[in-house]
Amino acid sequence: MDALTAARRTATPIGDLGAKFMLDGHAYKRGAELGLPSGMGTYMLGRLGVLGDVDLDTAVDAAFFWAPETIAANWSAEDSAMTPSAAAPLYGQVCVERGREYLSGFEGAGRLADLLEQMVDSADETDAALFAGWRDLERPSDPEGRAYLLAQVARELRFCRHICAVRAADTEPLAMVLAKGGEANANLFGWSDHSCGPVDPDVHAAIEAATDQASAGDLECLTDDERTELVDLAEAALAHATV
Repeated sequence: MDALTAARRTATPIGDLGAKFMLDGHAYKRGAELGLPSGMGTYMLGRLGVLGDVDLDTAVDAAFFWAPETIAANWSAEDSAMTPSAAAPLYGQVCVERGREYLSGFEGAGRLADLLEQMVDSADETDAALFAGWRDLERPSDPEGRAYLLAQVARELRFCRHICAVRAADTEPLAMVLAKGGEANANLFGWSDHSCGPVDPDVHAAIEAATDQASAGDLECLTDDERTELVDLAEAALAHATV
């Protein structure tokens, strides 16, 4: 399979698999047990904390599609002594623990981890600080935990490529949020003023195509056969995790 086809085919399974723990109520409960702030603070400090104890503007820049006010409300964590840099490895631990549950009994976990590891460790981290932070988290030795963490790392890699494509098209983040899920999605991301409207469908399609092209570059390190294997394993892993 060529790199561009593999980029398109892995976008949904890797994206959905990596995001699964972020939507899991058990993950938030476990985060609280580990000392992470409650509610959205778990997600914000945990996911963005891999950047280190950066200022708010840097966090907003990395989150991109989220309303700045929503980031600000959860970045200071005034009700907690937890810093972003301390939150990140704890959130990574939650990611691994939930991933072990999702992929328990999945026979392809070890091979999926090997292929994802080759891809993310070969990727250029330019303009991809969020990806680089997740990539540098400690990786567990067990195949299920390792495969799941690396799926989340790969998800952040494509996310960063997508941000670059949106910026290159000079498109507002909210316009993309509205295009992908309407006003309900915009509300979820903390936006209250939706007056900009969704991005033009042709522009949206061009941005997605540019994202696929950039992601294809990240898959050039694999052979045709390895890319086919990665697609099959990613699809199978998501199916296994959502049974």
